[in-house]
Amino acid sequence: MKQKLVLFLCVLQWGLLVSNIQAAVNPVCYYGQVSSAGKGIANVPVTDGTQIVITDKQGKYSMTSTSEVEYIYITLPDGFEVPMKDKVPAFFQKVPAKTSKKVRMDFELIRSKEDNKKHILVVWADPQVYFDEEMPQVRQASQDVKDLLATSYPGLPAYGIVCGDIIGDINKKPSYFSPMINAISETKIPFFYVIGNHDLDLNVRSNEYARSTYKSYFGPTYYSFNRGNVHYVILDDIFFLAKSYLYAGYLTEQQLQWLEQDLKQVTPGSTVVVAIHIPTYSREARNKEWGKESAMKVMNNRSSLYELLKPYNAHIMSGHEHYNENYVLADNLYEHVHAPLSTLFWQAPWACDGTPGGYAVYEFDEGEVTWYYKSVGKDRNYQFELYPVGASRDKKDAIVANVWNYDSTWKVKWYENGIDRGEMTRYSGYDPAIYNYCEKNSSTFKHKYLGAGVTEHLFYAIPQIEDSNIKVEVTDHCGKVYTQEMKQSM
Repeated sequence: MKQKLVLFLCVLQWGLLVSNIQAAVNPVCYYGQVSSAGKGIANVPVTDGTQIVITDKQGKYSMTSTSEVEYIYITLPDGFEVPMKDKVPAFFQKVPAKTSKKVRMDFELIRSKEDNKKHILVVWADPQVYFDEEMPQVRQASQDVKDLLATSYPGLPAYGIVCGDIIGDINKKPSYFSPMINAISETKIPFFYVIGNHDLDLNVRSNEYARSTYKSYFGPTYYSFNRGNVHYVILDDIFFLAKSYLYAGYLTEQQLQWLEQDLKQVTPGSTVVVAIHIPTYSREARNKEWGKESAMKVMNNRSSLYELLKPYNAHIMSGHEHYNENYVLADNLYEHVHAPLSTLFWQAPWACDGTPGGYAVYEFDEGEVTWYYKSVGKDRNYQFELYPVGASRDKKDAIVANVWNYDSTWKVKWYENGIDRGEMTRYSGYDPAIYNYCEKNSSTFKHKYLGAGVTEHLFYAIPQIEDSNIKVEVTDHCGKVYTQEMKQSM
């Protein structure tokens, strides 16, 4: 009898719990139309961040969701301009605080006059502005992008992505989000945004509340859009532990389920670009030192993302590490870890690995992609730095090349007095320029913990002839060749 009473009470308690949850989270029907010039647009994915529905032939959609939903938003279809509001993409609508049982949300798009089959993507990582005096350098980078597009890609559509850490200190008031949005808009191209760990609210009790400020400027933290033959996905791979700055690289189950639905709309074999903040992979993983990987520096459930990307030609764009690195993860999977636009937190001309301040440029043509790194204020052919004998503390008797966008498919050869000496030897060490700069100037840095870091994209060769002429020839992943020459004294 007692057991039956206990069972009854448990069932009653569960029923009350479910009833309370249902009362707090009321079902709501969200509906509307995606249209252009009064005509509905068919086959547009519409989402509440959990489920995805597709517009019908008249561009109409309907979904039953809950009152707790924050946004209803679309996957921007190709062939239409990026809608902008307050200088950021406006592909979403915020759900009203007080909702009825039915809420209408329409989306009006403008048909584009441009063909996106050929288009340019500019990727910035970690601009991470802390102080007013850093803003002119951001605007200089915007001008550099604008000039590059005008001279190298006139007439081609171009887009941008910031891979997180837009600002440095979320607690600094007024926020730098608005000045950054204004500065980036000077590129005159639409930029999409990824949330970074420095963009999270810190004084909150849980991960679920850490994105309030970011969302007030940029909207949803994960979404997708199409340009030409390329499907773009923005994801939020930060799990905030609600203790100081502690976080982990992690994709929530809600995002993974949403991504499964999102990718079902993409033809297998297509090019998919996934933009995140924390990289999926690491140098430790490449060296099979799995136990040395930091939970704060990699996406810990990366294998789940890799599995979803298997049917596609996928490129992962990330930042966070403040150095440049590339990983060829599979024949159809490549990760680009982007050096910070902010270099050494705006305290030096280079990042900790010797990569100059700059950004990546991707050229898309029918889904095929080539890429290079563009240093701000430098010619686009400036793809590595060459140092003479004696410049490197690690290889004092050798010439050294820092090839910052290197991956395992590149070739780095050297010639001495016209004699082909073969490939230079890759090694890990310190870039001479940033190491010497930090040694000389670190006492003046605003952030005292800064310094040069070890990098794995250095190459050396020992000259064999006194006072010889040296030429280094670098062939990149896309087959483009870059050279530098110098007179070598021994």
